[in-house]
Amino acid sequence: MREERVSDYFAAILLVMGSLYVGQWMFGFAGWYDSHDWKTSLMFYVSWKNLLAFGPLIWLYFRSLTNTNFRWSRKYWWHFLPLALTLLQPITIFLYDFAYWLLVRGEAFTYFNNTRGPAAEWDNTFSSPVFYVIYGVSVLHLLGYLIWTLIDYRKYRSYLSREFSNAEQLTFASLRLTLFLMMFGVLATIFLDIHNLIYSTSYIDSWDSFFVMSLFTYFAAIQLLAINPQMTRALRFLPSEKLEDIQPAVIADESVVRSGGNTYPELSGWATKLEERLKLHQDFLNPDLKLGELAGAIRTNSSVLSRVINGAYDMNFNDFVNGRRCEAFMEAIKAKEHHRHTLLSIALDCGFNSKSTFNRAFKKHTGKNPGEYVKEVD
Repeated sequence: MREERVSDYFAAILLVMGSLYVGQWMFGFAGWYDSHDWKTSLMFYVSWKNLLAFGPLIWLYFRSLTNTNFRWSRKYWWHFLPLALTLLQPITIFLYDFAYWLLVRGEAFTYFNNTRGPAAEWDNTFSSPVFYVIYGVSVLHLLGYLIWTLIDYRKYRSYLSREFSNAEQLTFASLRLTLFLMMFGVLATIFLDIHNLIYSTSYIDSWDSFFVMSLFTYFAAIQLLAINPQMTRALRFLPSEKLEDIQPAVIADESVVRSGGNTYPELSGWATKLEERLKLHQDFLNPDLKLGELAGAIRTNSSVLSRVINGAYDMNFNDFVNGRRCEAFMEAIKAKEHHRHTLLSIALDCGFNSKSTFNRAFKKHTGKNPGEYVKEVD
Protein backbone atom coordinates (compact mmCIF):
# COMPACT_ATOMS: atom_id res chain seq x y z
CA MET A 1 0.00 0.00 0.00
CA ARG A 2 2.91 2.35 0.70
CA GLU A 3 4.44 1.84 -2.75
CA GLU A 4 1.04 1.83 -4.51
CA ARG A 5 2.10 -0.81 -7.03
CA VAL A 6 -0.85 -2.41 -8.78
CA SER A 7 0.94 -5.76 -8.96
CA ASP A 8 1.26 -5.85 -5.18
CA TYR A 9 -2.50 -5.47 -4.79
CA PHE A 10 -3.12 -8.43 -7.09
CA ALA A 11 -0.50 -10.46 -5.21
CA ALA A 12 -2.10 -9.64 -1.86
CA ILE A 13 -5.59 -10.60 -3.04
CA LEU A 14 -4.20 -13.81 -4.52
CA LEU A 15 -2.63 -14.79 -1.20
CA VAL A 16 -5.83 -13.94 0.68
CA MET A 17 -7.81 -16.21 -1.66
CA GLY A 18 -5.32 -19.03 -1.14
CA SER A 19 -5.55 -18.57 2.62
CA LEU A 20 -9.36 -18.56 2.52
CA TYR A 21 -9.33 -21.81 0.55
CA VAL A 22 -7.45 -23.53 3.35
CA GLY A 23 -9.09 -21.44 6.10
CA GLN A 24 -12.40 -23.32 6.28
CA TRP A 25 -10.68 -26.66 6.87
CA MET A 26 -8.25 -25.22 9.43
CA PHE A 27 -10.94 -23.28 11.32
CA GLY A 28 -12.96 -26.48 11.43
CA PHE A 29 -10.13 -28.32 13.15
CA ALA A 30 -9.64 -25.31 15.43
CA GLY A 31 -13.10 -26.02 16.85
CA TRP A 32 -15.29 -23.62 14.87
CA TYR A 33 -17.37 -26.35 13.23
CA ASP A 34 -18.37 -27.86 16.58
CA SER A 35 -18.65 -24.65 18.62
CA HIS A 36 -22.37 -24.28 17.66
CA ASP A 37 -22.30 -20.48 17.71
CA TRP A 38 -21.56 -17.66 15.25
CA LYS A 39 -18.26 -19.35 14.31
CA THR A 40 -20.15 -22.40 13.09
CA SER A 41 -22.49 -20.15 11.10
CA LEU A 42 -19.49 -18.57 9.37
CA MET A 43 -18.43 -22.03 8.23
CA PHE A 44 -21.66 -22.26 6.21
CA TYR A 45 -22.18 -18.70 4.97
CA VAL A 46 -18.68 -17.60 3.90
CA SER A 47 -17.60 -18.49 0.35
CA TRP A 48 -14.25 -20.14 1.05
CA LYS A 49 -13.19 -21.91 -2.15
CA ASN A 50 -13.13 -19.19 -4.81
CA LEU A 51 -11.03 -21.01 -7.40
CA LEU A 52 -12.49 -18.86 -10.18
CA ALA A 53 -10.62 -15.86 -8.76
CA PHE A 54 -7.17 -17.45 -8.96
CA GLY A 55 -6.70 -17.50 -12.74
CA PRO A 56 -7.54 -13.84 -13.48
CA LEU A 57 -5.52 -12.68 -10.45
CA ILE A 58 -2.43 -14.59 -11.56
CA TRP A 59 -2.74 -13.27 -15.12
CA LEU A 60 -3.35 -9.67 -14.02
CA TYR A 61 -0.46 -9.88 -11.55
CA PHE A 62 1.89 -10.86 -14.37
CA ARG A 63 0.53 -8.15 -16.67
CA SER A 64 0.90 -5.42 -14.04
CA LEU A 65 4.35 -6.65 -12.91
CA THR A 66 5.80 -6.50 -16.42
CA ASN A 67 4.23 -3.18 -17.44
CA THR A 68 4.73 -0.15 -15.22
CA ASN A 69 2.05 1.69 -17.23
CA PHE A 70 -0.61 -0.89 -16.34
CA ARG A 71 -3.81 0.69 -15.08
CA TRP A 72 -7.01 -0.98 -13.98
CA SER A 73 -9.89 -0.43 -16.37
CA ARG A 74 -13.41 -1.71 -16.88
CA LYS A 75 -12.31 -4.14 -19.59
CA TYR A 76 -10.72 -6.35 -16.90
CA TRP A 77 -13.98 -6.84 -14.99
CA TRP A 78 -15.24 -9.49 -17.40
CA HIS A 79 -12.42 -11.80 -16.27
CA PHE A 80 -14.21 -12.04 -12.94
CA LEU A 81 -17.68 -12.60 -14.40
CA PRO A 82 -17.62 -16.40 -13.81
CA LEU A 83 -16.69 -15.76 -10.17
CA ALA A 84 -19.50 -13.22 -9.80
CA LEU A 85 -22.03 -15.68 -11.22
CA THR A 86 -21.02 -18.46 -8.81
CA LEU A 87 -21.15 -16.04 -5.88
CA LEU A 88 -24.83 -15.40 -6.57
CA GLN A 89 -25.71 -18.69 -4.86
CA PRO A 90 -24.01 -18.04 -1.47
CA ILE A 91 -25.16 -14.40 -1.52
CA THR A 92 -28.76 -15.50 -2.17
CA ILE A 93 -28.55 -18.09 0.61
CA PHE A 94 -27.20 -15.50 3.04
CA LEU A 95 -29.88 -12.93 2.18
CA TYR A 96 -32.69 -15.47 2.43
CA ASP A 97 -31.63 -16.78 5.84
CA PHE A 98 -30.56 -13.52 7.49
CA ALA A 99 -32.69 -10.89 5.74
CA TYR A 100 -35.88 -12.84 5.12
CA TRP A 101 -35.92 -15.71 7.64
CA LEU A 102 -34.48 -13.87 10.65
CA LEU A 103 -35.48 -10.23 10.09
CA VAL A 104 -38.71 -10.36 8.08
CA ARG A 105 -40.25 -13.55 9.44
CA GLY A 106 -38.55 -13.30 12.80
CA GLU A 107 -37.90 -17.04 13.01
CA ALA A 108 -34.77 -18.53 14.56
CA PHE A 109 -32.38 -20.96 12.95
CA THR A 110 -33.25 -24.54 13.80
CA TYR A 111 -30.80 -26.56 11.74
CA PHE A 112 -27.41 -27.93 12.84
CA ASN A 113 -27.75 -26.92 16.49
CA ASN A 114 -29.43 -23.62 15.58
CA THR A 115 -26.47 -22.35 13.52
CA ARG A 116 -27.93 -22.29 10.01
CA GLY A 117 -31.18 -21.43 8.30
CA PRO A 118 -33.29 -23.35 5.77
CA ALA A 119 -31.43 -22.06 2.71
CA ALA A 120 -28.04 -23.11 4.12
CA GLU A 121 -29.59 -26.45 5.10
CA TRP A 122 -30.77 -26.98 1.53
CA ASP A 123 -27.34 -25.99 0.21
CA ASN A 124 -25.56 -28.53 2.43
CA THR A 125 -28.10 -31.28 1.71
CA PHE A 126 -29.11 -31.04 -1.95
CA SER A 127 -26.62 -28.84 -3.85
CA SER A 128 -23.73 -31.32 -4.15
CA PRO A 129 -24.19 -31.84 -7.94
CA VAL A 130 -24.06 -28.08 -8.47
CA PHE A 131 -20.91 -27.87 -6.35
CA TYR A 132 -19.07 -30.50 -8.40
CA VAL A 133 -20.05 -28.86 -11.69
CA ILE A 134 -18.76 -25.49 -10.46
CA TYR A 135 -15.61 -27.15 -9.13
CA GLY A 136 -14.88 -28.82 -12.48
CA VAL A 137 -15.42 -25.57 -14.39
CA SER A 138 -13.24 -23.72 -11.87
CA VAL A 139 -10.34 -26.11 -12.34
CA LEU A 140 -10.48 -25.85 -16.15
CA HIS A 141 -10.79 -22.07 -15.83
CA LEU A 142 -7.66 -21.87 -13.66
CA LEU A 143 -5.62 -24.15 -15.90
CA GLY A 144 -6.62 -22.03 -18.90
CA TYR A 145 -5.36 -18.84 -17.26
CA LEU A 146 -2.12 -20.50 -16.15
CA ILE A 147 -1.44 -21.63 -19.71
CA TRP A 148 -2.36 -18.16 -21.00
CA THR A 149 0.09 -16.57 -18.54
CA LEU A 150 2.87 -18.97 -19.56
CA ILE A 151 2.28 -18.09 -23.23
CA ASP A 152 2.53 -14.40 -22.34
CA TYR A 153 5.70 -15.19 -20.38
CA ARG A 154 7.32 -16.59 -23.52
CA LYS A 155 6.42 -13.38 -25.36
CA TYR A 156 7.84 -11.44 -22.43
CA ARG A 157 11.20 -13.22 -22.75
CA SER A 158 11.32 -12.22 -26.42
CA TYR A 159 10.47 -8.66 -25.41
CA LEU A 160 13.42 -8.61 -22.98
CA SER A 161 15.84 -9.82 -25.65
CA ARG A 162 14.53 -7.18 -28.03
CA GLU A 163 14.55 -4.21 -25.64
CA PHE A 164 17.25 -4.79 -22.99
CA SER A 165 20.96 -5.47 -23.18
CA ASN A 166 21.18 -7.13 -19.76
CA ALA A 167 17.87 -8.91 -19.33
CA GLU A 168 18.76 -11.80 -17.02
CA GLN A 169 17.63 -10.08 -13.81
CA LEU A 170 14.27 -9.27 -15.42
CA THR A 171 13.43 -12.79 -16.61
CA PHE A 172 11.68 -13.57 -13.30
CA ALA A 173 12.65 -17.23 -13.58
CA SER A 174 11.20 -17.82 -10.12
CA LEU A 175 7.83 -16.54 -11.35
CA ARG A 176 7.87 -19.03 -14.22
CA LEU A 177 8.75 -21.79 -11.74
CA THR A 178 5.87 -20.66 -9.54
CA LEU A 179 3.45 -20.88 -12.48
CA PHE A 180 4.57 -24.42 -13.29
CA LEU A 181 4.33 -25.40 -9.65
CA MET A 182 0.85 -23.93 -9.48
CA MET A 183 -0.17 -26.06 -12.43
CA PHE A 184 1.28 -29.10 -10.70
CA GLY A 185 -0.47 -28.11 -7.47
CA VAL A 186 -3.83 -27.72 -9.21
CA LEU A 187 -3.50 -31.13 -10.87
CA ALA A 188 -2.39 -32.70 -7.58
CA THR A 189 -5.32 -31.12 -5.74
CA ILE A 190 -7.75 -32.41 -8.39
CA PHE A 191 -6.35 -35.93 -8.08
CA LEU A 192 -6.56 -35.86 -4.30
CA ASP A 193 -10.09 -34.42 -4.34
CA ILE A 194 -11.27 -37.15 -6.71
CA HIS A 195 -9.56 -39.78 -4.58
CA ASN A 196 -11.19 -38.43 -1.42
CA LEU A 197 -14.57 -38.23 -3.12
CA ILE A 198 -14.42 -41.93 -4.01
CA TYR A 199 -12.69 -43.43 -0.99
CA SER A 200 -12.98 -41.12 2.03
CA THR A 201 -15.94 -41.14 4.41
CA SER A 202 -15.07 -38.02 6.45
CA TYR A 203 -13.85 -34.50 5.82
CA ILE A 204 -10.88 -35.41 8.04
CA ASP A 205 -9.53 -37.58 5.21
CA SER A 206 -9.32 -34.61 2.83
CA TRP A 207 -6.41 -33.03 4.69
CA ASP A 208 -3.98 -33.84 1.86
CA SER A 209 -5.66 -31.66 -0.79
CA PHE A 210 -5.80 -28.70 1.62
CA PHE A 211 -2.17 -29.30 2.54
CA VAL A 212 -1.16 -29.08 -1.13
CA MET A 213 -3.04 -25.78 -1.52
CA SER A 214 -1.52 -24.32 1.67
CA LEU A 215 1.96 -25.41 0.60
CA PHE A 216 1.72 -23.71 -2.77
CA THR A 217 0.14 -20.58 -1.28
CA TYR A 218 3.08 -20.32 1.10
CA PHE A 219 5.59 -20.97 -1.67
CA ALA A 220 3.93 -18.37 -3.91
CA ALA A 221 4.14 -15.80 -1.11
CA ILE A 222 7.91 -16.33 -0.84
CA GLN A 223 8.36 -15.98 -4.61
CA LEU A 224 6.23 -12.83 -4.80
CA LEU A 225 8.17 -11.19 -1.99
CA ALA A 226 11.49 -12.11 -3.64
CA ILE A 227 10.76 -9.98 -6.72
CA ASN A 228 12.50 -6.61 -6.45
CA PRO A 229 10.06 -3.97 -7.73
CA GLN A 230 12.90 -1.53 -8.36
CA MET A 231 13.93 -3.65 -11.35
CA THR A 232 10.51 -3.42 -12.98
CA ARG A 233 10.37 0.35 -13.45
CA ALA A 234 11.59 0.23 -17.05
CA LEU A 235 9.23 -2.57 -18.13
CA ARG A 236 6.56 -1.71 -20.69
CA PHE A 237 5.55 -5.18 -21.89
CA LEU A 238 2.39 -5.54 -23.98
CA PRO A 239 1.69 -9.13 -25.17
CA SER A 240 -0.43 -7.88 -28.08
CA GLU A 241 2.27 -5.53 -29.38
CA LYS A 242 4.20 -6.85 -32.38
CA LEU A 243 7.01 -5.44 -34.45
CA GLU A 244 6.72 -5.62 -38.21
CA ASP A 245 7.64 -9.05 -39.52
CA ILE A 246 10.79 -8.99 -41.59
CA GLN A 247 13.01 -11.62 -43.13
CA PRO A 248 16.44 -11.37 -41.47
CA ALA A 249 19.37 -10.92 -43.79
CA VAL A 250 22.42 -13.03 -43.01
CA ILE A 251 25.40 -10.87 -43.92
CA ALA A 252 28.69 -12.68 -43.61
CA ASP A 253 30.82 -9.58 -43.87
CA GLU A 254 29.76 -6.64 -41.71
CA SER A 255 31.77 -4.32 -43.97
CA VAL A 256 28.89 -4.58 -46.45
CA VAL A 257 26.74 -2.81 -43.91
CA ARG A 258 29.36 -0.33 -42.81
CA SER A 259 30.19 0.70 -46.38
CA GLY A 260 26.53 1.27 -47.20
CA GLY A 261 26.24 -1.80 -49.44
CA ASN A 262 22.93 -2.28 -51.19
CA THR A 263 22.11 -5.78 -49.88
CA TYR A 264 19.44 -4.25 -47.66
CA PRO A 265 19.46 -0.57 -48.66
CA GLU A 266 16.54 0.32 -46.36
CA LEU A 267 18.59 -0.86 -43.36
CA SER A 268 22.16 -0.10 -44.34
CA GLY A 269 21.88 3.63 -43.72
CA TRP A 270 20.72 3.16 -40.14
CA ALA A 271 23.24 0.34 -39.67
CA THR A 272 26.03 2.72 -40.69
CA LYS A 273 24.81 5.31 -38.20
CA LEU A 274 24.65 2.63 -35.52
CA GLU A 275 28.23 1.51 -36.21
CA GLU A 276 29.49 5.08 -36.10
CA ARG A 277 27.65 5.74 -32.83
CA LEU A 278 29.01 2.61 -31.13
CA LYS A 279 32.55 3.25 -32.37
CA LEU A 280 32.52 6.80 -31.03
CA HIS A 281 30.57 6.44 -27.77
CA GLN A 282 30.70 2.68 -26.96
CA ASP A 283 27.16 2.73 -25.55
CA PHE A 284 27.34 -1.04 -24.98
CA LEU A 285 29.59 -0.41 -21.96
CA ASN A 286 26.49 0.81 -20.14
CA PRO A 287 25.06 -2.27 -18.34
CA ASP A 288 21.58 -0.73 -18.31
CA LEU A 289 21.50 0.10 -22.02
CA LYS A 290 18.01 -0.22 -23.54
CA LEU A 291 16.87 -0.39 -27.13
CA GLY A 292 14.94 2.88 -26.87
CA GLU A 293 17.96 4.75 -25.50
CA LEU A 294 20.23 3.58 -28.30
CA ALA A 295 17.56 4.31 -30.90
CA GLY A 296 17.19 7.84 -29.55
CA ALA A 297 20.97 8.30 -29.72
CA ILE A 298 20.94 7.75 -33.51
CA ARG A 299 17.68 9.73 -33.87
CA THR A 300 15.28 6.92 -34.72
CA ASN A 301 12.75 4.80 -32.82
CA SER A 302 12.87 1.35 -31.22
CA SER A 303 10.97 -0.34 -34.03
CA VAL A 304 13.38 0.85 -36.72
CA LEU A 305 16.49 -0.02 -34.71
CA SER A 306 15.11 -3.47 -33.91
CA ARG A 307 14.54 -4.07 -37.63
CA VAL A 308 18.09 -2.93 -38.37
CA ILE A 309 19.65 -5.28 -35.83
CA ASN A 310 17.43 -8.22 -36.80
CA GLY A 311 17.73 -7.66 -40.52
CA ALA A 312 21.36 -6.62 -40.89
CA TYR A 313 22.96 -8.74 -38.19
CA ASP A 314 20.52 -11.64 -37.83
CA MET A 315 20.29 -11.33 -34.04
CA ASN A 316 18.19 -9.66 -31.38
CA PHE A 317 19.20 -6.56 -29.44
CA ASN A 318 20.39 -8.52 -26.40
CA ASP A 319 22.73 -10.75 -28.41
CA PHE A 320 23.92 -7.81 -30.52
CA VAL A 321 24.96 -5.68 -27.53
CA ASN A 322 26.44 -8.61 -25.62
CA GLY A 323 28.44 -9.48 -28.73
CA ARG A 324 30.00 -6.01 -28.70
CA ARG A 325 30.75 -6.40 -25.00
CA CYS A 326 32.45 -9.71 -25.71
CA GLU A 327 34.55 -8.03 -28.39
CA ALA A 328 35.54 -5.36 -25.88
CA PHE A 329 36.48 -8.09 -23.39
CA MET A 330 38.60 -9.87 -26.00
CA GLU A 331 40.42 -6.62 -26.83
CA ALA A 332 41.15 -6.15 -23.12
CA ILE A 333 42.58 -9.66 -22.91
CA LYS A 334 44.79 -9.04 -25.94
CA ALA A 335 46.02 -5.92 -24.14
CA LYS A 336 46.99 -8.16 -21.16
CA GLU A 337 44.50 -6.47 -18.83
CA HIS A 338 43.90 -9.86 -17.13
CA HIS A 339 47.42 -9.68 -15.72
CA ARG A 340 46.31 -6.75 -13.57
CA HIS A 341 42.57 -7.40 -13.10
CA THR A 342 40.29 -10.39 -12.65
CA LEU A 343 38.25 -11.66 -15.58
CA LEU A 344 35.04 -10.71 -13.79
CA SER A 345 36.28 -7.17 -13.22
CA ILE A 346 37.07 -6.81 -16.91
CA ALA A 347 33.68 -8.25 -17.86
CA LEU A 348 31.91 -5.76 -15.60
CA ASP A 349 33.90 -2.92 -17.15
CA CYS A 350 32.76 -4.14 -20.56
CA GLY A 351 29.08 -3.75 -19.63
CA PHE A 352 28.05 -7.12 -18.21
CA ASN A 353 26.20 -7.07 -14.91
CA SER A 354 26.92 -10.58 -13.64
CA LYS A 355 29.33 -13.46 -14.06
CA SER A 356 26.64 -15.87 -15.24
CA THR A 357 25.42 -13.49 -17.94
CA PHE A 358 28.98 -12.89 -19.12
CA ASN A 359 29.90 -16.60 -19.28
CA ARG A 360 26.74 -17.48 -21.18
CA ALA A 361 27.09 -14.58 -23.64
CA PHE A 362 30.79 -15.24 -24.26
CA LYS A 363 30.17 -18.93 -24.89
CA LYS A 364 27.38 -18.06 -27.32
CA HIS A 365 29.50 -15.44 -29.11
CA THR A 366 32.79 -17.34 -29.42
CA GLY A 367 31.95 -20.97 -28.73
CA LYS A 368 34.55 -20.95 -25.95
CA ASN A 369 34.63 -20.30 -22.23
CA PRO A 370 36.43 -17.10 -21.14
CA GLY A 371 39.17 -19.15 -19.48
CA GLU A 372 39.82 -21.10 -22.68
CA TYR A 373 40.13 -17.90 -24.68
CA VAL A 374 42.57 -16.41 -22.17
CA LYS A 375 44.80 -19.52 -22.41
CA GLU A 376 44.84 -19.23 -26.20
CA VAL A 377 45.86 -15.56 -26.04
CA ASP A 378 48.57 -16.18 -23.47
